[in-house]
Amino acid sequence: MTSNLSSPRRRRRLNWFAVLIVLGAALLVLPAVGLLALRVASDLSQRMEQVVNGSDSAPPLDLSAIGVWQGQERITVLLLGIDQRPGEDPNFARADTIILLTLDPLERAAGILSIPRDLYVPLPDRGQDRINTAHVYGGPEYAMRAVEYNLGIPIHHYVRVNFTALTALIDLLGGVEIYNDRDIYDPTYPDDAYGYEPFALPAGWHVLDGRTALKYARTRHGASDFDRMRRQQQIVFALREKLRTTDAATKVLPRIPQILQALSGTIQTDLDTVEIVQLALMVKDIPDDRIARVAIDETAVQPWTTPQGGSVLIPIRERVRELREWFYNPPASAPMEASAPAGPIRIAIQNGTLRAGLAAGTKAYLEGRGFIVEGIADAPARYSRTVIVDYRGKPDMGRRLAAELGLPLTSVVTISDPNSPLDALVILGDDFQPR
Repeated sequence: MTSNLSSPRRRRRLNWFAVLIVLGAALLVLPAVGLLALRVASDLSQRMEQVVNGSDSAPPLDLSAIGVWQGQERITVLLLGIDQRPGEDPNFARADTIILLTLDPLERAAGILSIPRDLYVPLPDRGQDRINTAHVYGGPEYAMRAVEYNLGIPIHHYVRVNFTALTALIDLLGGVEIYNDRDIYDPTYPDDAYGYEPFALPAGWHVLDGRTALKYARTRHGASDFDRMRRQQQIVFALREKLRTTDAATKVLPRIPQILQALSGTIQTDLDTVEIVQLALMVKDIPDDRIARVAIDETAVQPWTTPQGGSVLIPIRERVRELREWFYNPPASAPMEASAPAGPIRIAIQNGTLRAGLAAGTKAYLEGRGFIVEGIADAPARYSRTVIVDYRGKPDMGRRLAAELGLPLTSVVTISDPNSPLDALVILGDDFQPR
């Protein structure tokens, strides 16, 4: 339902705290799931809803005794979303989603880096292959080695998740609000019975339930995994925003032990339980403008066909190094102008509300802040939420605009258009408060 709006690490047995991995990893990874897993997710939604509503006799948890992270060094975690089919050994599943999370406790900074599954790279002691096969060859530990070998980023821990239960978790949080930048119609989206279930979603703001959010993340509409990576990160930040700004977390976290019973077998990590909790809390409290959102995208790869006929992506190493630096070193939060792109930023403003003069007033404000406003107009439809459309794919630009307008990073969407005369378009919604 939608509405418009290296060495093998010792595996530890997780107790009730481990569900925080799901909540943390769910904020960072969205893999494709097996077709039959959607049925299981539907059952889990009902069971967990009953748990959260207090129908279970177990008392809720008191989480106030959890301490803060004491480490002083940067920590990087590999998050793997595996395409595990029902009854399949997870160690033989390919990693359908590969994301790195880095956290710097001293600088209070973080970064998220998405890696395309078809990236064709040298695997340690094996030769060239797709990066997503590393998990098949040696599980999470070998996948860590492979990513570290190719990116030069020390990786300290991993989290591997089968996201059968993710749809239920999204539902428990009341859905996620996303901005879909273009009409989607996918007539060949797979259904639960190995057939097709056409998926359609018009452009605009939507609140997506768990099942629809997975469709949005999985659909091949747009014809590339780069689009999927962007949509996945979009949902990631929508989930984070939900946990930060609503009472959703306080409803779910006290019932973690019961929820874990429904999620048994879906998580593996080499983090201990205290580390999991502390890292999750640290991620939650890092300011938006200190989180780098990075993907090895079209600008960093070259398509190629292997001698065996496989379509793969060859990394452009110089560009990958640039992305790695951004991932590791997001710009300082102040002053904002230091992270802005060189040269003037050209934008247009549309008024998606019934408030007369809103676009004109915002134009005057932004021009006073150094932006070039090429024009103002009424939006073609009413918008409940403000959106910033980034035509250049420059996170620093979208970050600056959002900060200037007092908006969360979830307001920024990327529609790469090198032919656009504008750098960005701002569509003002009913939520917008003039500066």
